[in-house]
Amino acid sequence: MQRATAEWLAGSGERPEWTASLVQKVNRSYVCYGSMVLLPSTAFDEIDRKGDSANTSNLQLHHLYELIAKHLKVTHIAVTRPIPLEDEGEGAENIIRAPTNFKPLSGDFGPPTAQSPPTPSDFEAAYWITAKQNGVNQIWAPRWTMFSRGNISEKARLMTLPSVLSAVEEGEANGTGCTAVDLYAGIGYFTFSYLKAGVTKVLGWDLNPWSTEGLMKGAKANKWPAVKVSSDDRLADVLERDVKLLVFNEDNCLAEGRIDEARRSLPPIRHVNCGLLPTSRGSWPIAVHALDADLGGWIHVHENFAVEEIPSKAEEVRCEIQRLARQHAEHDLKDGSVKLEHVNKLKSFAPGVMHCVIDIYVPPRSRHV
Repeated sequence: MQRATAEWLAGSGERPEWTASLVQKVNRSYVCYGSMVLLPSTAFDEIDRKGDSANTSNLQLHHLYELIAKHLKVTHIAVTRPIPLEDEGEGAENIIRAPTNFKPLSGDFGPPTAQSPPTPSDFEAAYWITAKQNGVNQIWAPRWTMFSRGNISEKARLMTLPSVLSAVEEGEANGTGCTAVDLYAGIGYFTFSYLKAGVTKVLGWDLNPWSTEGLMKGAKANKWPAVKVSSDDRLADVLERDVKLLVFNEDNCLAEGRIDEARRSLPPIRHVNCGLLPTSRGSWPIAVHALDADLGGWIHVHENFAVEEIPSKAEEVRCEIQRLARQHAEHDLKDGSVKLEHVNKLKSFAPGVMHCVIDIYVPPRSRHV
C-alpha cells in the first residue's frame, strides 16, 4: 500500500489539503481478501469536510485506486463500514445483518439491486470473494453479506476446544457420532469450525439468503457435502444422504420443530452456537431444547457486556440457562448443575463494551440417566 500511495503522491499536480490525512489512514488500516481490498471509511472524512469539487476528487482518487490495484494485485476496492443495526430509511432492525452502507470504489461488484428473495441469476451476477482462515475457506458476496474478520480467534478456539473434541471422540468411540447446531450460521464462521474439528453433522440456520448461498459455496470449497433444506423436504429423507451440513434459510424459531423431526435420524446434538450480537438471548430456549437429553452438552453464548460487568453478566446467563434446562428436564436439576466453564473475551465491540463468548455446560436432562 505504501508503494501505491508514494507513487500517487509523486505524480504531477498539486494535491488537495485532504491528501495527507487520506494517505496516512489508508496506509495504516486496510484489509485484503483475495482480489479485494477494503479501505477504512475514516480515510475519506477529510474530503467530505473540505467539500472539494467532486470531479477533481474523483479523478485524483481514481488514479490512486488504479495504483492500489496494481501494487496490491487486486481487482476490487471498497470501503469497510460497521454493519448498521437498523435498515436505512425504515428504522427497522437489520435482522439479517445486511451491509446496506457498503460502498464500492473500484471494480465490478455486481448489480446494486436484486430480487427478494434473490434468484439463481442474482447469485450468478454477484461478485464473490474467498478468504482462508485457519485452513478453512469462507465465501461471501461483499455487497450483500457481512464478513467479520475479528472472529478468527474464536473460530480457532472452537476447533481445538476440549468439549468439542471430547464430543467428537465419544461419538467415534460409541459409533453414534455427534451433531452441532449453529443458530446464526452466516457464511459459516463457526459452522465450519465444528466440521473442521470432526463433528459428524452440523445444522445451520440463517435468515439471509445471501449468507446461506455463501455457506453452501464455502462448504463445497472445503469439500464438505452440504444440502440446503427447503420447507417441503422431509428431514428423514435428507439425512439418508451422505451430507455433513444441513442449511436452513429460515427463522431459527423453526429450529425446534426441525430438530424434533430429525432427532431420531441425527447423531446426538452436543454443541449449540448462539452467535448473535448485541444479544443472543432469544435463541437460548431453542439451544437448551436442542441438546441431547441423555448426554447433555454445551451452549456457546455470544453477548456484549460492559467490561466491568462481565463476571456478573456471565453468571446471569448461566442462571437463565439453568432455569430453561429445568423446564426441559425430566428430573430435578440441582442448583449449580448447569456450569459456566469459560468466558472468552473475544474483542472490543465499542468503548467499554466487550464481545464475550460464554461456554455453558448443560447436564443430561433425561430421567433415564
